[in-house]
Amino acid sequence: MLLGTVLLFLPIATPGQEQPEPGAGQEHEREELGVNRYTAPRIEKVFAQLDQLKPLPFAQLWRPFPGGNALGREQKGLIFGSLVADGFLIVTAQKQGLVDELGKILLKEARGLGIGDRVMRHSASLTELGRAGNWSAVRKELIATQSDVERAMINLRDEKMAALISLGGWLRGLEIGSAAVQAEYSPERSRILAQPELVDYFAEELNTLPPTIAHTPVFEKLRRGVQEIQDTLAKAGEEGLPPAQVGSVYTEARELNLAIRGGK
Repeated sequence: MLLGTVLLFLPIATPGQEQPEPGAGQEHEREELGVNRYTAPRIEKVFAQLDQLKPLPFAQLWRPFPGGNALGREQKGLIFGSLVADGFLIVTAQKQGLVDELGKILLKEARGLGIGDRVMRHSASLTELGRAGNWSAVRKELIATQSDVERAMINLRDEKMAALISLGGWLRGLEIGSAAVQAEYSPERSRILAQPELVDYFAEELNTLPPTIAHTPVFEKLRRGVQEIQDTLAKAGEEGLPPAQVGSVYTEARELNLAIRGGK
C-alpha cells in the first residue's frame, strides 16, 4: 500500500526548530498526481529526529562513499536516500572536505536513476555552500535535493521508487540514531527510536514489491531485517528500549545498510 500515514508518527520539531520546509509548496502537485503528503516520510523529518539525539558519534558511523558497483535501479534508490542521511552526519560534524564529494556522488547516483538533471544544480550548490561553511544552508540544500528527486519520481508515476528512497534514508538515519543512543543512553533517548508505526509502513512497502525485485538477495535480506527491527520496536513501552535492544536495532540497521551498498 503506497499511501500511508507515516508523517503522523515522526517526532515533531520544537517550535524553535520550525522552518518552512523545502518543497512544502509541492503538496498541491502531489495531490493532483494521486499522491498525498503521507506517501513517504520526508528526509527533514528524519533530520528532526536526529537533532534530538545529538551528539552523533561521527568517527564510529562514517564510512567511505559507495563505489561503482553494478547495482539495480531499486538498490540505487535506496543508496540515494542513505547518502542524503550521510549528508546530515557531515553537516552535524561540519566536515567541510566531504561536502564536495557528497555532491558529486549524489549526482552520480541520480544519473543512475535517470534524473541527473534534477540534481545537477543541487550538487554545485552543495559544493559552494560547504566550502563557505554555511552548514544550515547545506542542510536545506540536502532536503531540497531529496524533495526534487521525489517530485521527479512522482512525475514519472514511480511512487514505489520514492518510497525506496525514503526507506534508504530512514535505515541510515536509524543506524545513526541508534548509535547515538548507545553512546549516550537514557530511556528518554531510546524512546525517540521507538516508532513502530513507521517501521510498519516500510515493512508493508517491502511486501508489495514486484516478485522480480522482492526475491533478489538484497531485498529478501531487507524484508527479514526490517521485520526483526519491527519486532524489536514493538516491545518498547513507556520506559523505551533497554540498552540491549538499542544495540540490536543498531546492529540490524548497520547490516542492512551494508547490504544496500553491495556488501555482505
